[in-house]
Amino acid sequence: MIVSAEWPGCILDIFVSEGEEVDEDEQLMLLEGTDDARTQFFIHAPVSGKVVKVLVEDGDFVQDDDDLLEMIEIDQ
Repeated sequence: MIVSAEWPGCILDIFVSEGEEVDEDEQLMLLEGTDDARTQFFIHAPVSGKVVKVLVEDGDFVQDDDDLLEMIEIDQ
C-alpha cells in the first residue's frame, strides 16, 4: 500500500522509519502547504501496518498524489 500526498507541500518532519509498526490514524509525517498561510498538516496511516519504505526526506517538496511511503497492512 502506498501512502500519497493529498496536497502539494514541503516535508517538515517524518515521524516513522522503515520497519516500524504503526497504528491506524497514527501521524506519519508533517507537511507545510503551499497556500499563503503555509498551513501545516499531518499525513496519517490509513491502516495499522508496517512501514516498508520511506520514499521522501525532510525538506523534499511534493505534489498532490506523490508517493510518500510504502506500507503493508497487518492485523492487530
